[in-house]
Amino acid sequence: MDELFCSGCGAKIQHEDRMRPGYVSETVLSEKEPKDLICQRCFRIRHYSDVITTCLTNEDYLNVISKIGAENALIVKIVDIFDYTGSFVSSIKQLTGNQDVILVGNKMDLLPKNVKQDKILSWLKMMLANEGFNVLDCILISAKFGHNFDDLMDMIYKYKGNRNVYLVGSTNVGKSRIINQILKRYMGAPVDVVTVSSNPGTTIGLIGFPLSDGTTIYDTPGVINKHQYTHYLTRPSYKTTVPKKEIKPLVFQLCEGQTLFFGGLARIDIINGETGDRINVVTYFANTLNVHRTKTERADELYATKLYSLLTPPFSPDEDVPKWVSHDFKIRDNLKYDVVFCGLGFVTMRGPFYVRVHAPFVVGVFIRPAII
Repeated sequence: MDELFCSGCGAKIQHEDRMRPGYVSETVLSEKEPKDLICQRCFRIRHYSDVITTCLTNEDYLNVISKIGAENALIVKIVDIFDYTGSFVSSIKQLTGNQDVILVGNKMDLLPKNVKQDKILSWLKMMLANEGFNVLDCILISAKFGHNFDDLMDMIYKYKGNRNVYLVGSTNVGKSRIINQILKRYMGAPVDVVTVSSNPGTTIGLIGFPLSDGTTIYDTPGVINKHQYTHYLTRPSYKTTVPKKEIKPLVFQLCEGQTLFFGGLARIDIINGETGDRINVVTYFANTLNVHRTKTERADELYATKLYSLLTPPFSPDEDVPKWVSHDFKIRDNLKYDVVFCGLGFVTMRGPFYVRVHAPFVVGVFIRPAII
């Protein structure tokens, strides 16, 4: 019998081990058409919202992604525009062996509506140039609402020729949701085909769908970026920190000796504003995340006594949040910058300023030119 694969996550179908990916009972296997087969894991995620995470090992991921390098393909690289720094995978060209890349910035719907798309695209191109990453073209979309999908498909057909197309990127950037939008909008699928979950590691194999010209578009497993908060939070904490709708920025006027806590997950201390003036601090986080202001001299005591109550998430000592470390950022010019907490959000400030940032040692904390 030919090998069969789950149409929801790409796992190889098997009926021997319920605990392994791709499990389907022999009864279901005999009753369903191969094209309609989904594994038990996908069934439970879709119908019961079960939290079932299966992360590929590095070796397994490389085995899957190396198949792309065997052909001349068009790569559609997806990034989360709200978490660009955390979701950008600079090694995609090396991993896939392909140089032709379109960059797609997803989740534009999370940024405030008054932000102009042209401004974000200009910022995106500047960031790519700074990193020496060349792409054929780039576009902004919302996979959740289907914004700009006609333009995306026009771009794909413009550059792909007679080649197959692969959607690649880190976990949770929306690759599977994009595939589902394409299938429903342009191929007549009545419902979602690929399994979508907010948990990392849902897609674990290549899932291909034929395009109108005989080529194939593939969903691929996500690259796991271990420097994102996503991988260190329990389900309740994760749900609190991941934005589901447009971000409503909060504005604080802070001066030397003041601190902002972002739940119990990070904090930023104002060492000074160079000129002695107050600093305008704008926070971009999920609006379900508690942001608390205090004096820096009280910050350590507050963290020790109010973690899990005033400072949430995390919500209990059972959540093993890694030890914090500090990062100092000193800006001397008067330009705007973002201090980024990968997988959580960012803070925008105009220089000059000197701040100290505290976050778990495993989490990426960076400074970059402001996106807004």
